[in-house]
Amino acid sequence: MKRIWIKYIVTCLLLMSVSLSINAQEFRQHWEKKVFAAYNLGGTSPFPIPAEIRKINYWKPGFGGTLAFHLTRWLDPNWGVTTGLAIDLKGMKVEADVKYLYTSLVVGEGDHSGKFTGAFSGKDQTNVRNGYLVLPLMAAWRPNDQWSVRLGGYVAFQNDAKFEGVASDGYIRNGGPTGEKINVESATYDFAEEVRSFDAGIMASGDWFFTKKIAATAQLSWGLVPIFPSDFEGLSYKMYNIYLSLGIAYRL
Repeated sequence: MKRIWIKYIVTCLLLMSVSLSINAQEFRQHWEKKVFAAYNLGGTSPFPIPAEIRKINYWKPGFGGTLAFHLTRWLDPNWGVTTGLAIDLKGMKVEADVKYLYTSLVVGEGDHSGKFTGAFSGKDQTNVRNGYLVLPLMAAWRPNDQWSVRLGGYVAFQNDAKFEGVASDGYIRNGGPTGEKINVESATYDFAEEVRSFDAGIMASGDWFFTKKIAATAQLSWGLVPIFPSDFEGLSYKMYNIYLSLGIAYRL
C-alpha cells in the first residue's frame, strides 16, 4: 500500500514539473525582454531647413546615447506590442552661415555691449545636449527568429538641458531687419532654460539577431513637438529632435 502512495506522489511531482516547464516555455514564447545600448546620431533641427540658414559648414554628433529596456508581449508568433523605459541623451554641434536669423544675443565687447534681439547675419555655432526619460509604445512584427521590427510612438520627459552657442563674424539689426546695425565679433546665447520639459513623436526600430541572444539594433525617433514653447522668441523657427540610434541589444 505504501508503495502505491509513493508511486502516486512521484507521478504527481513529475506531472507538476512537466506542467511548470511547459508554462515557462509558453511565457518565454509570449514575452520577450531586451536591453540595448546605442549611440545617437542626428540633430535638434528645424524641418524643413529655413531660408535663414544659408550654409551648414560642419556638423558633429555630440556625446550622447541611449540605454534602454524593452518588454514585448507577443500576441501570436508574428505580432506583438512593445513598451519599456530608456535614458536618452541627444546632442550635436553645428556651425552655419545665417542671414537675417531672428535671435537674442549677448554682446560683451566692442562699441556696443549688452543683450540684443533682432536679425543676425554671420556665423552661428550651436551646441545642444538634452537628456530625456523615454517611454515607447510600438507595434512589433517578427517574420522569423532573426529579425524583428517595431513602429509606434514615444513620450519623453526632459531632465537636463543644454542649448547654447556663439555668434560671430557678422552683425545684428537690433529689433528687426531695419533696426540699428550692431557689429558682432563674438556674442553668446544660452536657451537651456527655455527647452520644453516634454517631447513626443514617432519611433521605429529593427533588430537582427546574429546569435540567439545578441542583436544589432537601429532605432529612429522623430520628435513632433518643438523643443521650445510657442511663445519662445529666441528663434524664428521651430526645432525638433530627430535622431538615429545604432547599437547592440541583448535578449534576456
